[in-house]
Amino acid sequence: MISQLVAEEMANEPPPPPSPSRRPRGALIDAAIAQMMKEQPSQSDSSYNAERREQADLYRLSRPNFECGEGDTLVIVNFPPGYRNCFWDEWSSKRFSVHSEKLLATGSKVFADLLSPKQQARSRKRLEHDAAPLTHKYVVDLTPSIEGDELAAQLMQLSLPSGVRDWWTSKERLGISPYLVSGHDDFCPYHHDVPIDCVRSEKSVEFVYSGPRDQHLPNLDLSDVETPDSRIMDDYCPIRHRANIVRLLLAIEGHELVLNSASRVYTLAGVANILDCAGVVRDPVCSWLMADPNNEFIDINTEVAFKIGTTLKSTNVTRAAFRVLVVEKALDNLAVAPEERGAQHTIFGRPRADLPDDLQTLVQYAAHKLADRVQQTHARLSSDQFYEFFPVGEQQRLMQVGDIVKTALSAIPSPSAGQPPSTRDAVRAAQLNKLLDLHTTLSEKLLSYKNYILRKAEVGPPSNNQQRDFDRDRRCYVPRTAWNPTSLLYSGFTATQRLLTPCFWDWLSDDAEDAHGTHKPSEFLSVLVSAFNDKVEEAAYLLRFDGDFSFANPSGLLHFNLQQFRHEFSAAMDRLRGTWTRPSLEAPLHRTNHLALGLSDDEFQFLPLWAGGLDDGTGGVFEPAVPDAELGPIGPGPAYHTGDTVATDDDASSVGRPSDDAAPSRRASTATLTAGRSIAAVPSNITHTTATTTATATSTAPQQHDDDDDDAVSASVSSVGGSFRHVASAPSATSTSTDVVMVSMPSASPSAASAASTATMSESDESFEDVDMFYDSDEVDEDAWSQVEEP
Repeated sequence: MISQLVAEEMANEPPPPPSPSRRPRGALIDAAIAQMMKEQPSQSDSSYNAERREQADLYRLSRPNFECGEGDTLVIVNFPPGYRNCFWDEWSSKRFSVHSEKLLATGSKVFADLLSPKQQARSRKRLEHDAAPLTHKYVVDLTPSIEGDELAAQLMQLSLPSGVRDWWTSKERLGISPYLVSGHDDFCPYHHDVPIDCVRSEKSVEFVYSGPRDQHLPNLDLSDVETPDSRIMDDYCPIRHRANIVRLLLAIEGHELVLNSASRVYTLAGVANILDCAGVVRDPVCSWLMADPNNEFIDINTEVAFKIGTTLKSTNVTRAAFRVLVVEKALDNLAVAPEERGAQHTIFGRPRADLPDDLQTLVQYAAHKLADRVQQTHARLSSDQFYEFFPVGEQQRLMQVGDIVKTALSAIPSPSAGQPPSTRDAVRAAQLNKLLDLHTTLSEKLLSYKNYILRKAEVGPPSNNQQRDFDRDRRCYVPRTAWNPTSLLYSGFTATQRLLTPCFWDWLSDDAEDAHGTHKPSEFLSVLVSAFNDKVEEAAYLLRFDGDFSFANPSGLLHFNLQQFRHEFSAAMDRLRGTWTRPSLEAPLHRTNHLALGLSDDEFQFLPLWAGGLDDGTGGVFEPAVPDAELGPIGPGPAYHTGDTVATDDDASSVGRPSDDAAPSRRASTATLTAGRSIAAVPSNITHTTATTTATATSTAPQQHDDDDDDAVSASVSSVGGSFRHVASAPSATSTSTDVVMVSMPSASPSAASAASTATMSESDESFEDVDMFYDSDEVDEDAWSQVEEP
């Protein structure tokens, strides 16, 4: 009888050695907390011995009935014959007791099904046919299948990638503790011959590094490492599979889970997923992945880390690995000749591992979204509307000053028919036009300044320090025989690819702060700024309220501060750099400093809900949203048309037609002059060449009261600590000439401002009339006809 055989086996076994201490059997949560609180021993500690810990784990695994002598459930795991362990003992089948309530506490549907009456009847009948009746309340046979689809699925899930099999070399190459990576495989017939350190080839050379040696330096090139026979592991091993099933059951019972190799971590994660109890190993596995410097596993074996993270539903590991995979794939998409699917290495040389199709889909969708965002960002950086997409306070204030000058020009009365303008008006118009010309030139120079910095960022190579650090990190996974320096790879990048590296953003931000280049203020902008500010001084009286001496020098509020502009421009570029290159990482990533990992919610949306994404399993997140229709259907049958559609954010994101939420509107805006001073500006689409035309076109308006003449088109400048505001309206045809353009105090009518804004919006909308022609066509292309099924 099985029960008698188990009892005899337990009676004949020698008592356990004193070295592995038994832990009290507690609840599953207690075991998880104890594992998380357990600190990794220091290698300088005299009691530290990774091999002794491994031997204790093997002894517990070989005799699980001593560790689990109680329980109402008999667990059976049969081992195939002919395999030996590190004790040189042949692996034998395991039968031990566990508690059914602990199995069910994992929430596993597999365990719940195995413990169901139907399955228990079948299991007990099969076992009692071969032996005496069982004494346990339940019996669970967890022996893996040896044939069929179930075996094929488990082989796919448990086969070790090459990066996992070779991670034992990281002990010597990367300085990772043997406590974490040097453990032996469960099938280990050559125990005493298994090396801890790497076996160097006869042609190995010392790794040469141009910078100071530090703990992050790879100490041995991959091409110089030889794998001895005792370290060769099969992709799939039936012993490794079964041994980790036993480990998982012991962990559920509250015993220590020893994770001393990448192969064991990967297999345990897969076994826990197969048995639907990933929560049992989630915290220990994540602790192994997060341990420094073993967390470099995420940088180097990113696909594996991503698969483990999604298998165990570990948010931090999943999101960190997802960042790397998405940026690497987006770099491929933005290349001149995009990489074919299935490429064995990334553009920086990191070996790729296969991902399941569902995970590969997540990466591909997010990478396409990121590539679109990169292209849009580059277009906005290159656009003449740059300062609208990336506002700089001093430049915005300059634009508002231009609005004030245009308003003053529009307020100059137009001459009567056949009468030349008065000398006084002609002088005033000349001064204001000169100021407006300087304003236009300065605005164009600010764009030239931006373009100069952008061009340098687009062509600038990595700095010497960056090349050294990037090469050092890439040495961890690129062998000498396949080596290409980072600078050589970077030189072949497109302009958009460079946005996915920190080099581009460092050039963009650092050049903005550089005051010693050919475009420093004293040589590029200072002369023009001085001329503009001088002209502001000269024309300031035209913008002063007549008879009000509470502000003797309003021009000080209108000056362009070059130093302030450079400071704000630099701060804006640094904020942009931080968005792309300094995200809050969910896990330490030490070997991917050559990538800009600043993903946005638009890319993360493809992750599952538990990882902070929007994928709820329905597939909706992968389908583009259909724009809302303003009108109903306007055609039946194959030529069926919907009505006009409302433009989406993506449709309005063109640089040529910035959307309202993408950039500040120029129809009506407010700019801060200095601390506590602001301008509420009128539309800036009036140029100095059209000011007279505007006044003439409105000359037929009814005459207003004399008190209103000076308020027709006005602006006000307050004293220090106040504000000035101007509101546009039609100038009177009979306005009398004055020495000063009258500026009203801050009491402008809101209705007047609203009317002016509405009128300007209407004028702006007319510029898009030509676009509507593309939406009115009744033609149906061949592709559309091909999608229509015949009735």
